[in-house]
Amino acid sequence: MNNKLFRSIGFRISFISTLFTILILVIMGIFVNQHVVNYFYQQNQKELEGKIQLIENLMLQKPANFKNSLDEALIGHDNLVIQIKLANGQMLYHKKNVDTDLSQFVQNKKAGWVNWKNNNQSYQGVIVNKSIDYNNANQNMQIIAAIEVTDNFYFLHSFKQQLFMVGILGVIGLMFLGWLATWQGLGPIRNMARLSENISANNLSNRLDLKNIPIELAPLATAFNDMLDRLEISVDKLSAFSSDLAHEIRTPINNLMMQTQVSLTKPRTLEQYQDVLFSNLEEYEHLAKMISDMLFLAKSDHNLALKSKKSIDLVQEMKVLFEYFEAFAADKNIVLEQTGQAHIEAEPAMIRRAFNNLISNAIKYGEADSVLQIQLSEDTQNSVILIKNKVPDEMQTLTALQLSRFFDRFYRLDSSRHKAEDGTGLGLAITKSIVEIHNAKIDVFIEGENIVFRIIFSK
Repeated sequence: MNNKLFRSIGFRISFISTLFTILILVIMGIFVNQHVVNYFYQQNQKELEGKIQLIENLMLQKPANFKNSLDEALIGHDNLVIQIKLANGQMLYHKKNVDTDLSQFVQNKKAGWVNWKNNNQSYQGVIVNKSIDYNNANQNMQIIAAIEVTDNFYFLHSFKQQLFMVGILGVIGLMFLGWLATWQGLGPIRNMARLSENISANNLSNRLDLKNIPIELAPLATAFNDMLDRLEISVDKLSAFSSDLAHEIRTPINNLMMQTQVSLTKPRTLEQYQDVLFSNLEEYEHLAKMISDMLFLAKSDHNLALKSKKSIDLVQEMKVLFEYFEAFAADKNIVLEQTGQAHIEAEPAMIRRAFNNLISNAIKYGEADSVLQIQLSEDTQNSVILIKNKVPDEMQTLTALQLSRFFDRFYRLDSSRHKAEDGTGLGLAITKSIVEIHNAKIDVFIEGENIVFRIIFSK
């Protein structure tokens, strides 16, 4: 059998269904055939039993000529074989439609029902021994009653042939219908293949139509569309990231080129050259930090392994961070507060970097003369960290979509592409990666005048 053909889903379904159908048809054929055979067998038994009862009743009536009376009663039953013999061997009656040899039947079967053949004719008969009042005496008699069933066997043979032909045609029809149903049922998969052939980075908008999808293939089609949705979102993000990355790198490089070109237009003093070098150094540091952050994100995208997770008391961790950011917060008159307590299992250096980014952003973009609150809580299932700080009025009306994009790389609220202060635009993206590496969740929402970052660690 052709291996490629056997790998066809439609062929395999048709082949398996055909084998199953053949098995069912064979069982049904055997059952029907046996039922028909039993029907004829029982009908013949009833007819012979009726004739035996007729003989007994006729003998009780004591007719003047028993043989003629019995012949008249059996008119129209040419397929019957009747023999009545007395115990002394006297043949009382003998009727045969052909020269039927009963000697073998009588010799091998003294009582009960039996089937036998004679001269290519098939018979079914019975031997009955009875004690009947005959000629004013109670005499033992042997009654042999048989019926020719050759026509029945011909009918059964023809019936088996027709049943076999019907079965063959049914199997062929079922194979075709099974293949046709499978071909139509797998239409969505063929559509999926055609759709996949047209998928490219520039064409991710096509989707499978789920209206006429078979129930069995609906999960696959839905998953395929969901995959395309995720792929389209990822490609869009990658495209935006590439554009942002090119702009972010171009800005410091342009600054370096312009400062260097200006310094080379004419001789400068030592102090002027030093100022240019210091300015260039700042740009180099900015580039180095950006590259370092991008390398970290690239590693986290490929399941960065946690080296040494430890139990961390977040109360103590926040004290250390507050000491570090105290002077920075004092410049904007922001008060740092922490309430509650919680413990988490995490890699200390990485989780400190995540909290560092969140607190740094909260102070940098928060309103002056406000309070930065860190609320800790825990139960048997989760540890929750809330970081709240007051934000300007324009940020209090941010939509859920805008808030969700906070964690995109190089995302800016305004249309300006210039770098904000000392940031690279990757801090929150790194924070989200660190949190997800620890199998935790982070989200952001507006609560009154405050923006709230929420982190949930599962225990």
